[in-house]
Amino acid sequence: MKNQYKCIVACINSNGEPDLYFCIVECTEEQYNNGDHYDRAAGQCEEDGYEAFLVYDENDAAGKSMLPLFVWESASILEIVDI
Repeated sequence: MKNQYKCIVACINSNGEPDLYFCIVECTEEQYNNGDHYDRAAGQCEEDGYEAFLVYDENDAAGKSMLPLFVWESASILEIVDI
């Protein structure tokens, strides 16, 4: 079974400015416990043209405080695909 986790990536945008990248990562509990959701969020952030630095999820103290900053209904949902 997969769960969805809201993730926020502290990053630098293409203009060299500090920014936040928001996404939802869908993964298994094992993938979550391994931190794979952090890697998936950072990877997509970089694919979208940002330079990722730190990733927070909705269960991290900083992540919880940032949740109200974004309209989550518009966030991209990313899946972790096992190869």
